[in-house]
Amino acid sequence: MTKTRAILRAIFGIHQHHEPATRRRAASRSVMMRVTLDAQHVTPLRRALTRDCAGQPWTIRIATLPHTERVQLSLYLPKDAVNGAIQQVTRIAPAAQFGHLFEIPDTPTDGWRDLLRATSWAQAASALRPAKPAAKAGDDEVDTLDRLLSARNVLLDADIADRDVLFAQLGAFCESRYGVPASRVIDGLNSREALGSTGLGQGVAVPHSQIAGLFSAVVLYVRPRVPLDFDAPDARPVSDVIALFVPEGANTMHLNLLADVAQRFCDQHFRQRLHECGSAGEVCRLFANAGEPSGAPSPSQSPVPHAAARGGASSAQLRA
Repeated sequence: MTKTRAILRAIFGIHQHHEPATRRRAASRSVMMRVTLDAQHVTPLRRALTRDCAGQPWTIRIATLPHTERVQLSLYLPKDAVNGAIQQVTRIAPAAQFGHLFEIPDTPTDGWRDLLRATSWAQAASALRPAKPAAKAGDDEVDTLDRLLSARNVLLDADIADRDVLFAQLGAFCESRYGVPASRVIDGLNSREALGSTGLGQGVAVPHSQIAGLFSAVVLYVRPRVPLDFDAPDARPVSDVIALFVPEGANTMHLNLLADVAQRFCDQHFRQRLHECGSAGEVCRLFANAGEPSGAPSPSQSPVPHAAARGGASSAQLRA
């Protein structure tokens, strides 16, 4: 447990010191932390967090783990409250397990909401399956980033001036490789972008669309030579683009791929290793071998959304 706490603090730059109360109250909610623990510990933990986060916006969401006495909590907390929350969890539930940690932008785009909804949906669907069946051709479960991404779909140091040029190149690529009209791909990307930027922050964007006439899912990874402006919530230019295209109406496939993006690209260590890849082959090997982020629950532990309990000054704006 001590090692886990040290890792979490290192990831988010959290140090053991006490912030002035006025500063704590002014902080914005910016981290989602998942914790698995015995159900009996939920009430005392919620009381402790209510006291510790007084005057700050925070939310706790509860999901049951089927056939167990344990639950998974999704805690939405101000960044400077995470250290205290880790200490409370350790004190109240020493056997607790820490899972995903996502650093959420202060002003998240619809792209973030896509990912969080997809992650929640994929976990719920996984929990309903008692065992993973053998993969079959065309089965949605085989459609993961590592299976779909090939070296020919990795574009490194691409000469791309802006988002329009990126979409044009993605359209031309899909037309050449998959026989889908470039205009249809471009229109799909622009329509999705009109709903809100798919820039996630931290230099990552995930443009995605369902495309009529496409018969299988397509994943492309693009690293522009010069980072692109993408209207990201943190205003940082984008250096990592993971583009997703699925057949029209393939909602399950679409959600599974978005969930896969969330699990990988919300992990800063994965992003760092990705930036170190110097060839398309290295990128594909990283996707194939990286697995889930450290501490991520296995499919058998994934929860079915059950209940949400709110606390603090305001309710959550993001739905997990």
